[in-house]
Amino acid sequence: MPVRRLRRRSLKFLVASDAPLLDRLARLPAVPIAELVELLERMPDLARDPLFAGLTGVDEEGNPGVHPLFAAVVEHLRQKPDATCYAALLEALTGIWNAAVRGAVVARLRAAGLPADDLLLRLQALSPTLGFQAEKREWAREWMADPTAQDAQLVQQCLVRLLLAMRGLAEARARALTDPGPPSPDATAAPGDITV
Repeated sequence: MPVRRLRRRSLKFLVASDAPLLDRLARLPAVPIAELVELLERMPDLARDPLFAGLTGVDEEGNPGVHPLFAAVVEHLRQKPDATCYAALLEALTGIWNAAVRGAVVARLRAAGLPADDLLLRLQALSPTLGFQAEKREWAREWMADPTAQDAQLVQQCLVRLLLAMRGLAEARARALTDPGPPSPDATAAPGDITV
């Protein structure tokens, strides 16, 4: 697939628009994971939610179901009911970022001829977040066997976590937009600002 270059001006716009979104999400009232889990349990059909439609389907008997990865991430989130959706969002973005940087660094190190046995040591020396801590030795061994598959699995988990966190934050924003009360801070945004 050919990759088209964006003009410098377009790229500048894309980067500049990232910070305000994260700032707006951080200003929303905290949404505990427990509240997100309750929301998911109240939803009659996850397939009707645009964030989750691709993660739902039917089982062999024709009953609605969710992708096993979706169920596993929700179960993992349930173990931290006091955590917030914003924290889950940041964890997801951090996991995706670490996998992306790790993949780029590994590709460069391999191209330079670094032996596979030295990859983990070199990654740890370059940045603690790229290597694996001592308590994750088993995952490090699995990663060494197939780095691409292991990081791809991590990215998939992070993407599901990201979608779940965004849904929880979207619920808080929807509440702010639809519940009676004083106007939200974004109601006074300048023309042309994206405030959704």
